[in-house]
Amino acid sequence: MLAQKRASNIGRFYLLEVKREIETEILVAKEAATFVKRQPDNIKMVLGLYLLSLYGLRQGLIMRASYLPIRFVDDLLDGDVPKEKGDPITYAQELSEHITTNSLDRTPIERQLRYALDALESKARPSDNPRGDFVKVIGTIIFDRMRASERKTLSANEIEQYYRNAFDPVINITLMALDSKFRSKDVPALSYGQGRVYSARDFKEDWERGIINVPGRAISLAGLSPTSAFESVSKNANITNWFHQSLASTKQDLLDTKLLLFQSHEKRTQVVCNSLISPMLRFIGQTKQRQP
Repeated sequence: MLAQKRASNIGRFYLLEVKREIETEILVAKEAATFVKRQPDNIKMVLGLYLLSLYGLRQGLIMRASYLPIRFVDDLLDGDVPKEKGDPITYAQELSEHITTNSLDRTPIERQLRYALDALESKARPSDNPRGDFVKVIGTIIFDRMRASERKTLSANEIEQYYRNAFDPVINITLMALDSKFRSKDVPALSYGQGRVYSARDFKEDWERGIINVPGRAISLAGLSPTSAFESVSKNANITNWFHQSLASTKQDLLDTKLLLFQSHEKRTQVVCNSLISPMLRFIGQTKQRQP
């Protein structure tokens, strides 16, 4: 009788979990559709997120339920989402507080994050802190919005730390979702590499928005200011040389990281991380070819 009751409880728990995963998948699908509608080019990212399910259905869902809500917050603060949520910064701050206090149940975005956090925390190591990682990501998004409003410049060291603050938590969440033995501290080039490459790739867009990822000293030595027109900045030899040096110092680190992942025999981790590394190496190569 006791064994029958235990089996019944296990069956009920399993059905509840399946129901929750189905509900989350529906929420994720709706968010993915909205994400693509905001910018059709996002279809490539969405397809990649769904292809991850080939390496594990649950891992793929955790990745989607983690990435899409955070991308929503980023797009909201960038002004790419209608402001029906009210003040974007206030919304982001409140969401961060709800993550901290584990009170995520008001909106579809919060319910996706709650699923992701429950799943990640169920397999987290003692040294992992997925909740803290989500809070850090949102904090960096808020920081970007604030510094853009005043065109604030940073030192070279501050920019490097900003890259780590922005990408370390995302890498941690990704690796936890994939059941990897690695964490961002093991593959730091994935964080600062993305920062350096994306800053060069998106230089025009970022500069015009007020997100300045060139050291203030480099700007002043070039005879420029944070308010200089992009045409003047982009044609300045000192600025372009700074970007080239930044990218050149990143290439070998990315290659070393790729080898480390290959030697680990973690197939899922290799596939996902190489999907980041390969485009970065390609961009660095193309930029070097264009260098006079």
